[in-house]
Amino acid sequence: VAGSCMAAPGNGAQRWKVVGGTDKGGIIVRTEKSISSQSAAERLKTGALVEQVQLKGERLQYQLLTGMGPAQGWISLTASGKNLVVPVKEVEPSAAADVQHAEPTSDVLQLSSGCRVRWAVDIDSWVPKGDADGDEFQFLLSLIHPEAERDQVMKMKFFEDRKRALISRLLVRQASASALGLSSFSNINVKRTKGKKPFLASPLPDIAESPNWNVNVSHEGSWVVCASEPLAVVGIDVADSSRRLNKKGEPLEFRTTFASNLTSAEWSEVDAAGADLDKQYEIFSRFWSAKEAFVKARGDGLAFELGGAEFHWQPLTGFPEGTAYEGKVLIHGREAPQWRFVQHRMQGERCHWTTVGRGPLADIIDAHGEFRNTLRKPPTSFSADEWQEVLFADSPPCDVIPVGALVPSESIEAYMQAGGTPWP
Repeated sequence: VAGSCMAAPGNGAQRWKVVGGTDKGGIIVRTEKSISSQSAAERLKTGALVEQVQLKGERLQYQLLTGMGPAQGWISLTASGKNLVVPVKEVEPSAAADVQHAEPTSDVLQLSSGCRVRWAVDIDSWVPKGDADGDEFQFLLSLIHPEAERDQVMKMKFFEDRKRALISRLLVRQASASALGLSSFSNINVKRTKGKKPFLASPLPDIAESPNWNVNVSHEGSWVVCASEPLAVVGIDVADSSRRLNKKGEPLEFRTTFASNLTSAEWSEVDAAGADLDKQYEIFSRFWSAKEAFVKARGDGLAFELGGAEFHWQPLTGFPEGTAYEGKVLIHGREAPQWRFVQHRMQGERCHWTTVGRGPLADIIDAHGEFRNTLRKPPTSFSADEWQEVLFADSPPCDVIPVGALVPSESIEAYMQAGGTPWP
């Protein structure tokens, strides 16, 4: 049923204004939370004001307050990197239609963010007292199970590498806890595929909201990053573009060493950066990051010949020039329309690029099948339009979070006693 002013305002409930769908007569409304559920006969018109009934990840159940469209239903918050609705308390009505993503924020993301997260931890800013042998580090290490995972952290020779290994494991578990709505890691069982890809083995998130929930992490340079997705397989990689010199201060012969890892078209893009080797290396790093995100999503890692994947980029609208791109991949020369990649430059003077790739479950490499068994919505159940909606769901820059945000709420007090700084 469509109408105007269909509901009285609730007591303090969040309101949202529809800003998307200007070229389509409004935005799609579905009868259930799942994006595969039946769509309403008409769209929710641009400019409508709705009241939040409940928010589940990227899906909003609403009641119509003013404007035209279905009186109630489920809508997506974003599509194709743009806002479909915006909270009216945070955006001036006159500017709502122009709202897009701003620069990456340093604000901490609420850990109730659920099934889709983009998190980053700056390890340079975390200096625990006593280094790896100190109380804070050892307490955080104790949160990691099984014991073999803790051993892998401590086998690292250098402290900075131990920090990266620890934070990576904490990110996987906190993202899992967020998707599950848990305040402790004690019942979270994380395993790895034969290719060393981490995955949540049990318990599994709500099948209606996140039937194919999976998570991926990466670390290099100053950053450890994490991405999770409810439907598509996800891979993330961060590349430190300032690493053109080795530890001895000698320039890396990246064109020679990695000649076969980029295609001729990709090397042409590197050459187009001009004679400045730092600029060339930044373009090279962006391609490398995309290829890593691709193989990490698949799960075969470097077993896949990186030169077999060729990336093509275009600027992502709504961001400052040269800071965000969206891309497609050709696999062995053939377009792969079931994949999409989004790339963002990380904040800070030291240049890092993060790439997140989304792809189909059919491309997963999982020798033992354990990871695949956690994915409960098969590729054949998505229509072509539904899969495009999955691929073009919002993939924003990573939210920067402190180490304290990775501690489950039940362990905060003990973390403070170990010398850690709690969040919030």
